[in-house]
Amino acid sequence: MTDSKVQFDAQAERYAASAVHHAGPSLPVLRAFAEPTGYDRVLDVATGTGSTAISLAPHVNSVIGIDVASKMLEQGRQRAARDGITNVSFLEGSAEALPFDDGAFTLVTSRHAPHHFHDVPQFLAEVRRVLAQNGRFVLADQITPDASMFEWVDLWQRLHDSSHYRQRTVAEWHAEAEARGFVVTREQIVPYRLDFASWTETSGCSAKAISALRTHAQSADEAVRRAMGLEYDAAGDVVAYHLPVLVMRLDFA
Repeated sequence: MTDSKVQFDAQAERYAASAVHHAGPSLPVLRAFAEPTGYDRVLDVATGTGSTAISLAPHVNSVIGIDVASKMLEQGRQRAARDGITNVSFLEGSAEALPFDDGAFTLVTSRHAPHHFHDVPQFLAEVRRVLAQNGRFVLADQITPDASMFEWVDLWQRLHDSSHYRQRTVAEWHAEAEARGFVVTREQIVPYRLDFASWTETSGCSAKAISALRTHAQSADEAVRRAMGLEYDAAGDVVAYHLPVLVMRLDFA
């Protein structure tokens, strides 16, 4: 069982209730970049509780949301049923081995997930394979502001969620995408302000993890504090931080 499956199955109800995941500011940007039409066959990779899939469903022909975490998918099914959405379905599967035919989709999306993937080049190759000619891919994922901050940022994210793998820079995403035959046609950095208490509660952080995160926040140098927008109270404890999220549209080169 993968770290991501364990983490997200355990916290599925919390993620389903999270406003940040359900309707955070990257979602309308992703939808605008995607330019959905009634002809689109959509795949949402690492769909979680289905926020992106359900958001796109009224604008397209059909949507499939795929994820490794079965309990997250069940939350998505329940949400779609409550909202009366009938053109979305959910399937268990891996981002790095998509169980679909070549060219099966006209639009692929993936939001707030690729930092969990262990093989992003393989993920991008799979996205390109399942996209039809003239299809488009819209990605939204958190980024590291500068390569000099990789160590601090990845430890911060891993202490919060052990299934975190690697948080790339914008330059890395460009290089990875271009190496797999994509061209970046639109991009935007969307800032999130995350309240520390809510952020750690949603992911089910233990008291030990919260203590380690507070200590790590205190260790941040001035450059990291500025870039990550770390906020502290009068006692020096972290109360919030700012997460930069890259939304990027990729088309065939």
